[in-house]
Amino acid sequence: MASRVILRPYKMEPNKDPSARVGAITKRRWLIPLAIVLLVVLLTGGIILIFHWPFSSQKVMQALQEDWPGQIGVQHFERTYFPHPGCVLDGVTLTRGANNSGPPLVAIRRMTIKANYHDMLLRPGFVSGILLEGLKISVPVDQPGGGTAPASQQASKSSALSIRLGEVFTRDATLEIATKSDAPLKFEIHELTLRSVNDKGPMSYDLAMHNPEPPGEIRSQGKLGPWDSQHLDNIFLAGDYTFDKADLGVYGGIAGMLSAKGEFRGRLGKVETQGVMEIPNFEVTRSHHPVVMKTKFAVTVDGTGGDTILKSVDATFLHTAVHIEGAIAGKPGKPGKTTTLNLSVRDGRIDDVLRLFVREPKPPLEGATTFKAHVVWPSGHEDFLRRVMLQGDFVIEHARWEDTERQNNLNMLSKRASGNKKDPATADVAADIKGNVQLKNTIATFKDTIGTIPGAEATLNGTYNLENTKIDFHGNLKTEASLSNDTTGAKAVLLKPLDPLFKRKHAGAVVPVAMTGTYKDPHFGISMTGSK
Repeated sequence: MASRVILRPYKMEPNKDPSARVGAITKRRWLIPLAIVLLVVLLTGGIILIFHWPFSSQKVMQALQEDWPGQIGVQHFERTYFPHPGCVLDGVTLTRGANNSGPPLVAIRRMTIKANYHDMLLRPGFVSGILLEGLKISVPVDQPGGGTAPASQQASKSSALSIRLGEVFTRDATLEIATKSDAPLKFEIHELTLRSVNDKGPMSYDLAMHNPEPPGEIRSQGKLGPWDSQHLDNIFLAGDYTFDKADLGVYGGIAGMLSAKGEFRGRLGKVETQGVMEIPNFEVTRSHHPVVMKTKFAVTVDGTGGDTILKSVDATFLHTAVHIEGAIAGKPGKPGKTTTLNLSVRDGRIDDVLRLFVREPKPPLEGATTFKAHVVWPSGHEDFLRRVMLQGDFVIEHARWEDTERQNNLNMLSKRASGNKKDPATADVAADIKGNVQLKNTIATFKDTIGTIPGAEATLNGTYNLENTKIDFHGNLKTEASLSNDTTGAKAVLLKPLDPLFKRKHAGAVVPVAMTGTYKDPHFGISMTGSK
């Protein structure tokens, strides 16, 4: 049987356009050389990175060494390639000096350096990030604020690749500053981020940390740099900060929770800062009379040594405003910082001032006051009142006693001293007081203190103990009326012959008086020993 061949006409499928097939083939042919080019570029870049890998132990150590004027140690070094190029350094230590002696100034449990491959090809020297884990900075007592790198390090500075950092980050780091007598100050750094780190321009930072004295939380952000390890005091910085939950009870004798915020700008050795501070519950602990204290300040801070110059501090509490100038600075041969202040009050209230120091529910005296004082508060562990020293002049106008019995005695003294003992009316009188006071070791010593009321004037010298409230004052009381006229009955007859002894040139009497006892139980009388 013969075979048959059947021919049928070819039907072109609608989606098989010959022009589309040609286009697809053309595209594939175009992609092939592109892929080859990319492959060659990658191979070339890989070869370059192999022979010029920036994260070798030698190059990383050289880069670190150029910015540190001392010795650097690393326990373990490991390169990383994926997913990011870089390296990991374990057990990093930085010491000051060429002999690598003494404890390290900086210790880092792990340092992770991370870069990107495209940055390595397109912008050599750029590192996207560094992570510091277990960072501890220890500053010894005799550590200078700056330093000078060895000449060999300075000479080789220009030979290495200039490094630029995108970000440096550390969490839960510690800064310890040793003191000569006390335990070291320990700053707990919760978080610190540096951005755009280089030696050509400023870097930005964000900081959250715990301040040791007074203990409180600090947050700050701003700009710092360019960095110069050889001249730390000349590094520029600017930014703002907040200081919260600062417990003043650490100083002993005072208490309150301080909060502050402000701005700063300048060089690290001389930073100008201004801001506001508030203590809603400030008190001297022995009196337990909290008051709201608000302060506006402008100060200069030495960031390398910690000394602070108080250019202008204006504090207000209750109805009294205080202007303060001074310094919180170290003294040669003495540990810690000594606070030295010049205080001035104009048109304040003596009852506001006394409220801070007396234990009674109300201040014993009320009236307007103006005073100037020089205060020195050395560092130490003793109570505030035992350490603080004060010397000043004061004026109290229109003073009246809170205690009714004392005010009545003052009224009666004025009445008799004026020779108005027969006048049935006894009005409240006010006293004007001025003098000089020195406070040391809780003892307030008053000199040439003059108190005047209608009809009498007293000049007293003596002491008041702020701890046990003992009083010991002696002086003279001058009256307009004669001594016998100030008394009645038998006392007047007995004192009449003594009038010539106490007579002033024109009229009245001069009587030696004493005030002893305690604040709650004072004793007044004639003192034959006269004024001390």
